[in-house]
Amino acid sequence: MTTRILKTLLLFAVLFGEIFAQNQGDLDRLDAKFSHYFENIMPGWKHERVEPFSAPGTTSENVLIEFWSSSNRKVKVSILLYKSGDEARQVFQSSAKYHQEKQELKGFGDEAYAWGYGLSDVAFRRGRFTIFVSTTAEVDSDPDARTLSQSERFEREKSERQRLTMEFAKHMVNAIDAP
Repeated sequence: MTTRILKTLLLFAVLFGEIFAQNQGDLDRLDAKFSHYFENIMPGWKHERVEPFSAPGTTSENVLIEFWSSSNRKVKVSILLYKSGDEARQVFQSSAKYHQEKQELKGFGDEAYAWGYGLSDVAFRRGRFTIFVSTTAEVDSDPDARTLSQSERFEREKSERQRLTMEFAKHMVNAIDAP
């Protein structure tokens, strides 16, 4: 009986280890694909992959977090990998319920929406992946910031955040679909 339990535990350990390695491999390949794609499309932007935070008792092996920065602009991309496209769709649609003021987007993966300040946060799903893109723009550091009124700075920040988020989200879709 003990031998049977040990064999079963060993089998589960091997299976989960293979699944974890496969998911990590998929995320590593996606990270490399994004890096290569963005080096060509947006030269000069700095790429940084960071380890996701995981609370005690949780895992983060299915999460990829990247930051892209250029001068006083920064884009955060969070990618979650699910076991199936159906699971990703269910989770994506469930999380969409929490954003009251959202706008559905077309042309961004299988389904997408924008929300937040000036609709500058974007979430989309492509197959087994859900991707969240958000941007910060330190407009006060722009060379002409002193010549702008406060309302002009707010408007620039909102439009820059929205522009960069949409641009990066479109590039992410293209990169995922690239061979």
